[in-house]
Formats: sequence, structure tokens, C-alpha cells
Amino acid sequence: MNINLKNLLVFVPILFAVSCQKKDNTPFDSTKVTVLFTSLTYGQVFHKGDTVNVNADVSYPAEIVGIGVQISDSTTGNIVYEDDQDTHTNDFPFQRSWVDTCSLNETLQVKILVFVANNTSVPVARSIYIKTAP
Repeated sequence: MNINLKNLLVFVPILFAVSCQKKDNTPFDSTKVTVLFTSLTYGQVFHKGDTVNVNADVSYPAEIVGIGVQISDSTTGNIVYEDDQDTHTNDFPFQRSWVDTCSLNETLQVKILVFVANNTSVPVARSIYIKTAP
């Protein structure tokens, strides 16, 4: 096989792969992160054993690389549930559920953490507060 043809067969796939990678140089703007809670309302009451569905529509004009959720006691800061998901998109319907294990009357903070491609070290957080009762 001709050496030029061999080189062509090696370099064309490499050039194609490199050319398809996009780099987003958009300046980060945390005010453009949108989190719309679709399953919870502020102050909603749950009882021990109830399933708390955390559904939110999350969007940002550039790539979101991951979304996380933390449910914590708003007084002590103790985390009772957390989970995350890789997304690699700019619009994502995030859905998680947690079974309430709290045995006291507590106010819980449900926090959605959004990691944007050009600012992955500091997530943007949006919260809603719910109540739990035995």
C-alpha cells in the first residue's frame, strides 16, 4: 500500500475527531441557569415513609455537564439524601425520588446543583424548602 494512502487512512479519522470537538468560550453567567421545580411546592408537607419526588426542568444557554440534588435539614445542615447525574446538554428534565426517613418535624432544603461546562468547580444552586413530619 502506498505510504501516502496509509498516512491518509490514519490522519483523516484523527482530523475528523478533533474537528468535531466543540469548545464553549461563552462567559459564565449564573443568572441564566434556570431551575423550575415541577413536583414540589414551597412548604409542602411530607410524612415519614412518603416518597418525595424531586423533578425539575433545568436549562442554561451553554452545556450543563451535570446536575445534583441534596436534601438536607435546614437547621443542622445534615444531608439526608444526595444524588447526581451527568447530562452534557443545555436542557434537562432532572428526576429523582427519596423516601422520607425523618422522624421529627423538620424543614428540609431541597437543593439542585447545576454544573456548567465552563464553570465545573462551583455549581449554581437553586433551592426550595419543604417540611417533614412523623
